[in-house]
Amino acid sequence: MKNIIKILFLLLVSISFSSCAEAEELLDVKFNSELSADLNVVVPAEGLRKSAEMLATSFSEQATINPRADANIEKYFDMLKSFDVTGVTGTVKTVSAPVKIVTGTISIIEGAKTASWNITNFDVVNGASVTLDNSAGQWDTINQILDGKRTFTAKIEGTVDRSDVSFTISVLIKMRVVANPL
Repeated sequence: MKNIIKILFLLLVSISFSSCAEAEELLDVKFNSELSADLNVVVPAEGLRKSAEMLATSFSEQATINPRADANIEKYFDMLKSFDVTGVTGTVKTVSAPVKIVTGTISIIEGAKTASWNITNFDVVNGASVTLDNSAGQWDTINQILDGKRTFTAKIEGTVDRSDVSFTISVLIKMRVVANPL
């Protein structure tokens, strides 16, 4: 009787795990993660331009994002299987005076890989947010960047409708991460 139970159990187990891939998936660790960078933009007063060619209303700022700064990503770093971006936003955290981004670009960059979004006529006020969608496959590019497991850059550049102003925009990347100890 014990042998029949063992055989039935082994049969059930072998049917349940019809492939190694399916068995491996059972051990997947899935978690949500967020990576962010604050872009601290300073548009100098007209008399404080760095060069004669620089327009007082032009700006460019960038910051590094290290995926290992996230505790869960760091914990499973050598076991990471995949990243799936679920959302990207840019949110104004601070602003020194009323200002509008006339034309601008927010980018996520690593080596030759770039995901970018154009923004126009965006009122920079505390709490204002812009959704950075996947309309041109930008999230797929960010997934590729994340798969490289290296630091990367968030950047904003463009023009505003006034000089002598500063503001901070936080770029937030939300994602679903899969790791596996095998």
